[in-house]
Parts: sequence; C-alpha cells; structure tokens
Amino acid sequence: MHKKLWIGLEGMEFYAHHGVYDEEREKGGKYLVDVFVYTDATQAELNDDLDGTVNYELIYEAVSKNMQEPVKLIEFLARNIIKDIRLLIAKDDLIRIKIKKIKPPIDGVVAASVVDIED
Repeated sequence: MHKKLWIGLEGMEFYAHHGVYDEEREKGGKYLVDVFVYTDATQAELNDDLDGTVNYELIYEAVSKNMQEPVKLIEFLARNIIKDIRLLIAKDDLIRIKIKKIKPPIDGVVAASVVDIED
C-alpha cells in the first residue's frame, strides 16, 4: 500500500524585484517562499533512497531561478514556479506554494501580501 506525504521547504528567503510599480522593480524587496509536494515517498522510506522522494535541492533551484526573473504579480510568479517544479515530480503529485511579499507598498501597516496556491 502506497501512502502519500507532504515534503517541502519552508521559509526560503529571497530579495527580488517583482512588482507592478516601477519603484518595486527598481528597489526590490524581501520574499518568503514555502513549497510542498504531496508525493508517494514509500521507496525513500523503505530503502533510504533519494530517487524515491522529492529532491529538495532541485526544488530550491526552481524557486531561485524564478525569483531572479522579475514579474509584475506574485500570482504569475507562483504559477511559473509550479510549472518548473511539475517537470521534477510525478504527474499525479500535488504542489502547494505560498509566496509572501514582505511589507508591500500599501498605504498602511501590512506585514505581507500572500498568494497560496495548490495545483
């Protein structure tokens, strides 16, 4: 019997230049990214084998690559990251990604704007 579990990376920190406004794109800002993959890791559990699970390093590389390519919206950014991660995992695995844009340019006190997508 195969059991699925969530495997992921939390709190990946990046300084990036995403945003709708010119100032955001020029100045940049801090982002936090969490990625989880819902996968069958039975072979990893039974055989202590990296090939039987999600490789964290490849997930990090996919996120990092996308964080370096400025876009206007974090919704679009999240979808691009999902597309890249999808190439690294089994087709029936789920991906959950959460992106926080720390202190977005809003006239008020806001800790972060957030996008949380599961695909």
